[in-house]
Amino acid sequence: MSSMRGVALTLLLVTSTAASTQTPYAYPAQRPAYVASSAGYASVGYALNDWRRLRQSSGYAFADYARFLNANPGWPEESKLRGWAEKAMRPGENPGVVLSFFSSKQPTTGNGFARLADALSGSGRAAEALAAAKGAWASADLSATDEQAIFARYGSSLSWQDHDLRTDALLFAKDPTDAERFLPMTSAARRAAFTARVALQSRWPDAEARYQAVIGQVTTDAGLMMDRARYLRDANWDVAARQLFARDHNFTYRPADSERFMDMQILLADGAAQDGSWSLAYNIARQTDDVLAPGVNVSDQSIGIRDKYTSLMWLGGTAAWSGLNRPGDAMYMFDRYSRGGRSLQVLSKGLYWAGKAALSARRVPEGMAYFQRAAAYPELFYGQLALEQLGRSVPVPGPLPTFAVNPTQRTEFSTRRLVQATQMVGQQSREEQTLFVRALAESLNSDSERVLATQFGQQIGREDLGVWVARMARVKGSAFYVDTAYPRLQAQLGNARMWSLAHGITRQESSFDRAAVSHAGARGLMQLMPGTAREQAGKMGIGYDGYRLTTDPAYNVMLGSAYFQRMLNIWNGSVPLAVASYNAGSGNVGKWVNRYGDPRGSKDVLQWIEQIPFSETKAYVQRVIENSVVYDRMNPSTPTQTVHVSNFLGKSRPG
Repeated sequence: MSSMRGVALTLLLVTSTAASTQTPYAYPAQRPAYVASSAGYASVGYALNDWRRLRQSSGYAFADYARFLNANPGWPEESKLRGWAEKAMRPGENPGVVLSFFSSKQPTTGNGFARLADALSGSGRAAEALAAAKGAWASADLSATDEQAIFARYGSSLSWQDHDLRTDALLFAKDPTDAERFLPMTSAARRAAFTARVALQSRWPDAEARYQAVIGQVTTDAGLMMDRARYLRDANWDVAARQLFARDHNFTYRPADSERFMDMQILLADGAAQDGSWSLAYNIARQTDDVLAPGVNVSDQSIGIRDKYTSLMWLGGTAAWSGLNRPGDAMYMFDRYSRGGRSLQVLSKGLYWAGKAALSARRVPEGMAYFQRAAAYPELFYGQLALEQLGRSVPVPGPLPTFAVNPTQRTEFSTRRLVQATQMVGQQSREEQTLFVRALAESLNSDSERVLATQFGQQIGREDLGVWVARMARVKGSAFYVDTAYPRLQAQLGNARMWSLAHGITRQESSFDRAAVSHAGARGLMQLMPGTAREQAGKMGIGYDGYRLTTDPAYNVMLGSAYFQRMLNIWNGSVPLAVASYNAGSGNVGKWVNRYGDPRGSKDVLQWIEQIPFSETKAYVQRVIENSVVYDRMNPSTPTQTVHVSNFLGKSRPG
C-alpha cells in the first residue's frame, strides 16, 4: 500500500462513524430484461466465433465477455471467462449488463462486489448496493481506488463488524501493513487480538508479548490461531503448531478464509500422521466442522472447501482406525466424509469405509446399514465392494429409459443454443466439439434431459456423450446406470478378462472418443503416446502408423491392450499394479510398492490403492476397475457368480 493511499483513507476515516449492521444482498429471482433481449444475440454460428475469440485472451472488455456469457450460459470454459470478465470490470459499466451478469452467481472478487454496488446504486436499489459494498469491503483484494471510493460513499454506514471483517481478511491474505491501518476502527473486543496478529506477521520485537496478552482467545479466534501457527512454523516449531491446532476449540470468530485455514489443518494433520503422532492428527481433523458456521451444509460450499473437508475427514478416519485403534471414531469420521461432497463417488466411498469401521468396532447392524446404502451405486468401486459385503452381484446396467421424455421436452432440448452449437462445431473441429460434449453433459439436470442428450450423441456420432452424461450425473449426485454409458468396442481382445479390462481402460482414458488427443499428446481410444505405440508395434512385428491411432479404433485398441498385457506380465497378473503402471509408469509403481508394501502379499490392496500419492492415479485405478467390473457383468461369456471386484483386486476375501 502506498503512503498516498494511507493518507487518502485517513482523511476519509476521520469523517466516518460506525453505523448500520450488514443487510444480506438479495439476488433477483429472475434475470433482468437484458437477457431476454440478448437471447437472440447473433446466431449460434456468430456465437461460436465469439467463443473462439474470447477464450483466447483475458484482454477483452467486460461487456464483450458479459454479452456472450449472458446469452450462452453453460458453454465450455464458462468459469474461466467469468473470471476474466469480473477482473475486466471498470467503474461506469452498464448497470443492466452488470446486474444480469451477477443475477445467478455472486461476485468472487472485491472488484466484482464494487461494480455490483455501483450498478445497484445506479438502479435505485440502495439497500442492496450497501450490502454489495460491504462485500467489497470484506474482500482482501479490493483495490486502493475502490477502497477509497467505497469509504467515501458508504463509510458512515460501515460498522465495527465491517471493519473487523476487512482487517481479518487482510490478515488471512498476509497483508499486515494494510491491516494495521484499520486497527483503530476495529471493535474493542477484537482489537488486541488483531494487533497481536499484525505483530506476529510483521515480526515486531514485542510480538511474543502481544500474543501472550491475548493467548486466552486463541481457541475462540480462528485468525489468531492461524497466525500463531504461521509464526511457529516459520520458526521451525512445527510440533508446537500441530499441538496448537489439536487443542479443543470452539470458534466465536471463524476464519475469514476457510480454505486457507483448512490448508493449514491439512498441512499440520498430515505432518503429524507422517510422524506417527496419530492423536494430534485425529484431533486436528475431527474439529474441522468448527471452521464453518453452524448449520452450514458442506456439500453446498465451493469445490475447494469440499475437497479440503473430505481430505481432513479421511485423514481423521484413517488416524483413528489405523493409528489409534478406535474404529468407532473412524466410523464417525468416514460418515462425515460421505456427506462432505456432491458426487456419488465421495458418498459411496465414505459409506463403505464407515461400514468397514463399524464391523471392526463390532457394530454389525450399523455396518450392514452403511453397506446397504453404498450398494445403491453398483457402477462405483466402493458400491461394488459393498455389494460383495452383502453377498450380491453387480446388476447389469439397464436400457435407456426413453419413456421419460415427452414431445415438449424434446422440442425444448433441440432448440437449446448449447445443443445447436455442439452439432455445428462438430462440422468444423472434433477437438472443439469434445469441449461442447462435456459442457452439454454438465448442463443436464434431469433424467429426461440425459436421455435426450444420449440420443443426440448417437445421432451425431459421439458415443462419448453417453459416457459423459452418466459421469456428470454421478458428479451431481444422481444415478444414471444405463447400458448406453458403456459402449462396446469392435475389436478382437482375446479372453474375457482382457475384454473387460480393455473396455474399462478405454472408458476412463477417452470415454470412447476415437479421435481424442490429450494435452500430453496421448492419442485415440486407449490414449497411447506415439512413442509407446511405435515401440509396441515393433514388439508385435506390425507396421506403425501414427495416423491410425485416431482413425482406426481396432488398431489403437490392439496396440493398447497388448501394451497393457505387458504391464500385467511385469506385475505377475496384478490388475491394480498394472492399471497404475498404465497411468503413471511402472517405475513409479515400483517405488510405491517399496514404500507402502506389496499388495500381492500381506499388504491390504485397498489401503495400498488409497496410499497412492498421485491423486490422478489413485482415482484412475478405481475408475478402471469399476468400469471393468460392469463390462464383466455385461459380457455374456462371464458367469454371473464370478463377477466381483475382488477378482480384479486379487483379494481372496470378497468385500
